[in-house]
Amino acid sequence: MESVCFDEKLSFKEHIHAKINKAYMMLGLIKHNFKYLTIPTFILLYNSMVRSDLGYCSSVWAPYRKGDIEALVKVQKRATKILPELKNLPYSERLKICKIPTNQPYIIDV
Repeated sequence: MESVCFDEKLSFKEHIHAKINKAYMMLGLIKHNFKYLTIPTFILLYNSMVRSDLGYCSSVWAPYRKGDIEALVKVQKRATKILPELKNLPYSERLKICKIPTNQPYIIDV
């Protein structure tokens, strides 16, 4: 069972960094083990292996600091560049093609 980490000041910085590190590990696993990804396959893998973990208990630790939000968005930006056919497109176009919503409080459109 997973838990939410915080310090004596009720800061979730450690928790956010742990989630981001795990998300990068999952992206690496996807990239190295699935050489011929299609967009639908990528979406399935991303939503189940990366995004679900980033959103775990997000109502408790919802980031409000700009740096934390930018770090979470960076994960999503990197994820959408895994597919060669999307790599050179603008971020907003990659989101539309992959049908990744940005209405979550922890991942916004920057």
